[in-house]
Amino acid sequence: MPPRRRPDRLLAIVDAATEVFAQEGFGAAQMTDIARMANLSVGTLYNYVEGKDALLLLSAERPFMDICAGREFPIAAPDRVELISRLEETLAEHIRIPMLERALAGPSSGNQLIASVDGIVGELFDLIASTRIGADALEKSARDAPDLAALFYFHVRLPLLKQLTMYLEMVDAARRSPSSVAPEHAARFVLETVTWWARHRHRDPDPPILEELEARQVAVALVAGFLSGGSGEQ
Repeated sequence: MPPRRRPDRLLAIVDAATEVFAQEGFGAAQMTDIARMANLSVGTLYNYVEGKDALLLLSAERPFMDICAGREFPIAAPDRVELISRLEETLAEHIRIPMLERALAGPSSGNQLIASVDGIVGELFDLIASTRIGADALEKSARDAPDLAALFYFHVRLPLLKQLTMYLEMVDAARRSPSSVAPEHAARFVLETVTWWARHRHRDPDPPILEELEARQVAVALVAGFLSGGSGEQ
């Protein structure tokens, strides 16, 4: 009789792999490291997945879908070209800020655009917080893998920066007194500030002691204050 595969064990394996990738990077990570992190034997690990490539794809899918549904075990490892293609598809579909997209798509007054900043920053925080370990894994892996670096910096971060820049250009155009900070620089400030509070603070050796909701409130308050302070309006 073939070994029984448990969905909860697959989730634990993927979570362990994501953490190992975040610590070591994809290239340096070994299946033995992942098995140790998941408290499993290497043999049991290979009953669930064929290799690291399958685990990297599963770690990207994990925050967005039921990765256990309809799977045949062991889950096949895609070749490198297929892996990058499927990662691009998954991230393009799910790395989105709905309020930001709506602001860019429809005509809005200046007041409406400025009033939407809290919601946009809140959604950005939620997205980054919900994908933080996977993002840590991808960013760490990008250091020694040019295709993963292109994926992280040009297919994930750059589109967000472009959307934020376009939004801030619209806000500037609607103001009586435009900001003295160029929209592309303001966009990077917004993204990097929110990323620290939603993601990087968790690996800071001396992080602020606060709950996730408090961190979200701080990020929104800082960014909204920055943007409203640059408006030139009282």
